[in-house]
Amino acid sequence: TYMFLGEDFLSFWSAGWLANQRGYLAAYDPNQLAEIQYLYIPKPEDISNYRFFPVITFFLPVFLTIFQVLANIPLTPAFILWSLISFWGYVGYFIFICRAFGVQPKRRFILLSCLFYPFFFSMFWGQIGLILIVAVGEFFRAFYNGQPWRAGFWLGILMIKPQVLVLLPFLLLLQRQWKILVSFLLTAIALGLISLKLITLEGFRTLLALSDELANGYPTIGAIGMLNWRMIGENLSLLGYPMIGWRITWMGVLLTLAFIVYQLANLKINSENSALVFLMIFAATGLVSWHYHIHSAVILMPFFIILMAKGKLSETGIVLWIILPAIILFLTDIFSLVLNLLGMEFYINYPQFAQGVCGLLLSIWTVLKSASLVKNLSNT
Repeated sequence: TYMFLGEDFLSFWSAGWLANQRGYLAAYDPNQLAEIQYLYIPKPEDISNYRFFPVITFFLPVFLTIFQVLANIPLTPAFILWSLISFWGYVGYFIFICRAFGVQPKRRFILLSCLFYPFFFSMFWGQIGLILIVAVGEFFRAFYNGQPWRAGFWLGILMIKPQVLVLLPFLLLLQRQWKILVSFLLTAIALGLISLKLITLEGFRTLLALSDELANGYPTIGAIGMLNWRMIGENLSLLGYPMIGWRITWMGVLLTLAFIVYQLANLKINSENSALVFLMIFAATGLVSWHYHIHSAVILMPFFIILMAKGKLSETGIVLWIILPAIILFLTDIFSLVLNLLGMEFYINYPQFAQGVCGLLLSIWTVLKSASLVKNLSNT
């Protein structure tokens, strides 16, 4: 069923199919996306009052070419193929990156990484987790090896999800990593120009209009299940407490930013602390980005793997990302069941709210833990 399992892949595949059959403008047209996606989703028995909103793909056209290839085969085989590529590519890349940093990959670490909550979500929705993992892993490998131009190129690949880059340029500016920034800008410009060639100016205007809808709350973006501070405001607004919710949201964003600025003041990145610093930055990015789902936190995984393999981080961190979501969702289900037995109503969106709060708490813990370890390294 593509209403849940593989829903994001349905969006990518349908956009690729439209780009192949009707041109790139069609791939960003909600009406044409709805026309294709509607064919593959389960529907209620009574559709007289049923209004369907498609899941929109916001990739630049240059990135859409991946799914144009997959759209040449039927949806279900394409989803199976994408899932196999994602899973085995994920496992293979972690074996590769461990060896690249001179450590032997342990089976236990690979197993833990496969149980990582954001990775599960990425696989479940058919997301682009593998692309994010390889891009951020290769960025870090190039940074660690003193290859700034290569590092900047891989940052440019992360433009496939620009929300994961909200804080990183600030860190690079503070560290005066000019070559990385120039390489990143050149890569981003090149990707933008190729996309412009594919979609034309009219298409770019359409894409910008869709981005506005994304920011303002398009029905299928799922803001109530994100792991960011925005998620608190969205859910408390639905519960009837918008003022409290949005105050918590903006206070959370400001406190996160203030904490990061404080941590980065007078900090010099080196080979000893770099993985921890980037782990902190990317975890904090998830908190403050306006559009950040749990599956995007898969970009934390290369840093977890490297740090665990080098003995700089215990397995506790990744185990928390595995166990805590299961515990929280189980307890909220039990609470909901008890309320139903008592004839009381429970918040209808509680599963999304629970997973969002879980992601928020785990991201906060990751930021604080990595900051603490960076401080300990500075004091030794």
